[in-house]
Amino acid sequence: MKLNMKIIKRVALIYCLSLFTLASAFGQQKEGWITVKGQLKGFSNQVEIEDLSEFQYLLPPSAERMVIPDAEGKFSVKFKAAAPNYYRLGRNALYLTPGDNLEVFIDKGNPKLATFKGQGSAANTYMMNTPFPKGGSFIEGGKYVKEIPEATVAAVEERAALRTRELAAVKNVTKEFRRLETARIKADLINSINNGENYGTYMFKLKGDAAKTYTENYLKAVSLKVATYSKGFTDASLMKMVVYRDIADDVIKQGGDPADIQKIKDWYTANTLVREMQKVSDKQQLITFKEKIAALKTESYKVAASKMLQHLMSFGKGDTAVDFTTVDLAGNQVSLSSLNGKVIYVDIWATWCGPCMQEMPHFEKLKLQYKDNPNVVFVSLSIDDSEKPWKQSVESRKADGYQWLINRAKLQAYNIVGIPRSLLIDKDFKMVDMDAPMPSEAAAVTAINTLLK
Repeated sequence: MKLNMKIIKRVALIYCLSLFTLASAFGQQKEGWITVKGQLKGFSNQVEIEDLSEFQYLLPPSAERMVIPDAEGKFSVKFKAAAPNYYRLGRNALYLTPGDNLEVFIDKGNPKLATFKGQGSAANTYMMNTPFPKGGSFIEGGKYVKEIPEATVAAVEERAALRTRELAAVKNVTKEFRRLETARIKADLINSINNGENYGTYMFKLKGDAAKTYTENYLKAVSLKVATYSKGFTDASLMKMVVYRDIADDVIKQGGDPADIQKIKDWYTANTLVREMQKVSDKQQLITFKEKIAALKTESYKVAASKMLQHLMSFGKGDTAVDFTTVDLAGNQVSLSSLNGKVIYVDIWATWCGPCMQEMPHFEKLKLQYKDNPNVVFVSLSIDDSEKPWKQSVESRKADGYQWLINRAKLQAYNIVGIPRSLLIDKDFKMVDMDAPMPSEAAAVTAINTLLK
């Protein structure tokens, strides 16, 4: 009888613990909390779980999903989300749902080495093999492009079919996840076919008449395929996926629900407005965007763009520059304000940015032009994720002067969305231009000389 009572008590304890665990998980889901913890490899000392949805660049920057790993790369972050959404950590695309409690290992250098455990692991394990839209999706940077256009189409269709089988094999995911990822496969397929011509011209080193003939033959061969896949594919709910945003402007040409078409068009309009706003530092010019934003018919995009405008209006031309602290080549902590009293020209770049590297010789030439002027300084500010590529680049170019490395998150006030980007600050540490002329532009010399006078 005593033995039976012990068993009963143990079962009751396990039952209570199970109820507690379920209640905790339900509570986290109900409140909209997502927890991600684990270990990172190859990252800097600060990284963001980046929103990949259609609001990725429409809303002002936020530090709510900032990850600060310890010396061993271990971290834990908890944040709220109103609904399931796509994110990115390093090069790994994530699908996170309120209530998810994930333990992860992510290697920045190789996203396919990632591991996921806990609530939400099934979806994110599948996401590890998500193709990169900017790499041509299933073309994989040119790997599957063929000399004959029809062969390229066949190759990417085969890759899409393989991805479809992989999705079918995934268990413990929601119907919504399957719907979105099924649509992603079609979007990636359209994106792949669209990119085949560019990659073919590049991979086969075609120039002149040969390139022109290849392009004409390719477009003629694939136009019907693209139209077929695009027909009936207009769906504004898919705009939360990067690859769909890359093709939606062409997809809507095949028709669809007017409400969906309007919302998709509004996104492109809002995105263009935000990018234009981010190039303006004069608040009098910025305020003119208010009327353009008000013309948007989709309320969520109108609200997001308005928040961005409000954010940009809070800091701009004529305001005291927002100070930041970073490190130099020797590992010393340095601050922008340490250069107060001089005209400051900041060139923001990264080793992975081709246009940035093309500007480098012009930047060095610009520096040389003012080498004997103590009233102007040039800061080469890298936003690389780690020190190694940055240092290798600086050393290989034998670059001197102010060579600094910063985490992009510290530049939120400056709205660094795209690079290369230049900042210009006057002797009183006031912002003159948040999007100053590039080193290769003659206007850069004119702007600097105006401040020196």
